[in-house]
Amino acid sequence: MNQDPRHELKRLERRARKLELLVNLGAEFHSERSFQRLLDKVWAKLTDVLEAERSSLFLLDDETDELYSVIAQQEHEIRFPKDRGIAGSVVSSGKPELVLDAYKDTRFNQEVDRKTGFVTRSIMSAPLKNSSGDCIGVTQVLNRRDGKPFDEQDLDLLDALSSIAGVAIETLQLVEEQKEAIEAVITTLVTTLDMRFRAEQLHSIEVRTLAEHLARCLYLDEDRVRLAQWAGALHDIGKLAISDSIMNKDAPLDDQERVEYERHAGYTKGLLEEMGLARDLRDLPLVAAAHHRWFTDGGFPKDLPAGRDLPIEARIVALADVLSAMAIPRWGAEALDDAAILTIIERQSGTKFDPHLVEVLMAHRDDLPRWRQEARAFVEELEGHDDQQQ
Repeated sequence: MNQDPRHELKRLERRARKLELLVNLGAEFHSERSFQRLLDKVWAKLTDVLEAERSSLFLLDDETDELYSVIAQQEHEIRFPKDRGIAGSVVSSGKPELVLDAYKDTRFNQEVDRKTGFVTRSIMSAPLKNSSGDCIGVTQVLNRRDGKPFDEQDLDLLDALSSIAGVAIETLQLVEEQKEAIEAVITTLVTTLDMRFRAEQLHSIEVRTLAEHLARCLYLDEDRVRLAQWAGALHDIGKLAISDSIMNKDAPLDDQERVEYERHAGYTKGLLEEMGLARDLRDLPLVAAAHHRWFTDGGFPKDLPAGRDLPIEARIVALADVLSAMAIPRWGAEALDDAAILTIIERQSGTKFDPHLVEVLMAHRDDLPRWRQEARAFVEELEGHDDQQQ
């Protein structure tokens, strides 16, 4: 029996729309660089594309052998053994499942409905798989909005969407793990500097904290905020190459000592360039090293750009460095209070400091004590951790 060409045409049109949708979603998922925003986006697309009343996203915790909710319309995280329920069956089989009547399936946990007042009719669940084909989680959607049960076409679409989402999630999980590893290295380097020069401990953390808040005041994206943070933490790492007699001196530096001290910024750049940083941190050596470079063509190192030729993160760290350094006594100089520091910074706006950044700082001057306290609390936390390790 020949198939009606009109039905065949509609089938091909649906298939073309599905492929176009999946291509667009794949591009959208893989362009996202924030892990949580990706999870939010996957959840929103599950709900919207499949016209579901509710949807959930569960990731696999390999340490506890549990599935835990990362996106679900619940107030609290949900955790359960990875072999329990319909989601657990999907993890075990690695295949999507369609349940037309949830209450007739003994695997369905009715307790959630009783607690929330929601009535689950039909369920679809599909595995989230990484690039190696291993299951890293499960997607689950509940009830079509039109009241009809889900069908096999819906299940195919969920499975395809979940396959794309799984690889995107794996990619960002690896990025997050890399960030955590870099964070650990940075903490180790800062701790090494602190152990040698105890006066630097608060300074490094405070510059990091102040740089972060100034970057957020400018509404920079998270990657650029992180760059400012890490450059703030590591800006003085080159001081490891400066002699103790200079760093621990209780009197003003003489001309020869000043020349030696100023080399630390160049040492910072060299040390960070040797770290083989990821692409999104390629500017870290420059940003960290330029904290003594003036907005005009002054300061040091002289071979670095100045003014707006420097990344905004470098100008942020330069301002944060002075905010912290003037509040900490060194080389016989007394610590200044915030009012005196801000007066000096205003006077040097447009010469040493980016005038727009100075305006932003002045607009948030009342937040400065809170930012400093945040840094001190972090230092105390680190010291408490060190005491426990000893």
